[in-house]
Amino acid sequence: MVQSRRRSGNYRCPRRAALPAAALLLFLLAAVALLYVSPPPLADHPVLASSRRRRSAHTLLNSSGAGSMEEFERREISRAPTNGSAVRDDLWGSKLASKFYGCSNSSSRFLDSNITTQPERYLMIVTSGGLNQQRTGIIDAVVAARILNATLVVPKLDQASFWKDSSNFSDIFYADWFISSLSKDVKIVKELPHIGGKLRAPHRMRVPRKCTERCYLNRVLPALLKKHVIRLTKFDYRLANRLQTDLQKLRCRVNYHALRFTAPIQEMGEKLIQRMRERSMYFIALHLRFEPDMLAFSGCYYGGGEKERRELGAIRKRWKGLHVCMLYCAII
Repeated sequence: MVQSRRRSGNYRCPRRAALPAAALLLFLLAAVALLYVSPPPLADHPVLASSRRRRSAHTLLNSSGAGSMEEFERREISRAPTNGSAVRDDLWGSKLASKFYGCSNSSSRFLDSNITTQPERYLMIVTSGGLNQQRTGIIDAVVAARILNATLVVPKLDQASFWKDSSNFSDIFYADWFISSLSKDVKIVKELPHIGGKLRAPHRMRVPRKCTERCYLNRVLPALLKKHVIRLTKFDYRLANRLQTDLQKLRCRVNYHALRFTAPIQEMGEKLIQRMRERSMYFIALHLRFEPDMLAFSGCYYGGGEKERRELGAIRKRWKGLHVCMLYCAII
């Protein structure tokens, strides 16, 4: 979860455009969820799997007495169709699917937020990019607040990007559920409260991409202790992928449980899924990302003549170090 960049431009999109965009995101997430629940056999195949999966296969073999690794590989390869036809169960099913299970619950070592949250520490973020990128930023913001033992202010969505979308958090997600479902993990408030009888202006700063837990403690915590309110700008992919297990589980709780789409978006997404399944039980959702800002960032020329050079050139001005190649791009 190519990383989107912050978008700019003069094109304005009406507010109602957020509904189909969010529904499309829900549609894509549902398709991805199907793949996660039932991973394809190629991911499980010992020949193609990583060394970690090979060790898992050895463990299964040892526990079941099923024979050697070579025998296991031959049996798995034999499941592939030999006559060129697709086998539905082989494509959409997995013999190891039953071994996967949800594991987002926190351990006994993960203390309640009433114990960990410190007074007069407030974290705010400035989301960036498209809706899915902003969603990722919101997930990481919850974890960052936990690392800092701070109260998180419900994030404001990016209204200055390419689409100029004026939607706010509660237009897309259930804010009350977001706050209540995470109450034992991180304290969250809708608005920044008065501190010492006055409303403090947040101190703005930016952390590097993939900032680790130690990075937050070394860079952000000292400023938070001094200023009490920190606003992290352009908060996209600003938290490391690898964190301690309980923080990773918190990420899962936010992503799969706390962030719920509002009813209109949920209903539209379910309607799209229903229509797809009327044609076929199985389907794949694909986002081509063939959008003006992504084309501009590629630095390529797509054969649109002077109009393309002028319009994409205007978008490229915000990326100072972008290398532009005027040769045709191969679209695969």
